[in-house]
Amino acid sequence: VAGPSAQDGKEKEENPFIYDYESLRVGGLAFAVVLFALGILLILSRRCRCSISQKPRAPGDEEAQEENLIVSKAAAAAKETPAED
Repeated sequence: VAGPSAQDGKEKEENPFIYDYESLRVGGLAFAVVLFALGILLILSRRCRCSISQKPRAPGDEEAQEENLIVSKAAAAAKETPAED
């Protein structure tokens, strides 16, 4: 008959499928906060550019650039397909 000390030895073995969810949550939350802060800094700093040769744009230039692109595409499409009378 096994005594209580033999059962304690079996229970103290680490189960590889039991996780410390508290530290996992805290670590995940800290990681999320760091990524969120980096994203906000990236948006506010406006340092991310596709090419280095581009000069920094003023806020609001994206709308003007998109509008010019739409107009130029429409003009190019009109030149390719003449209007039918």
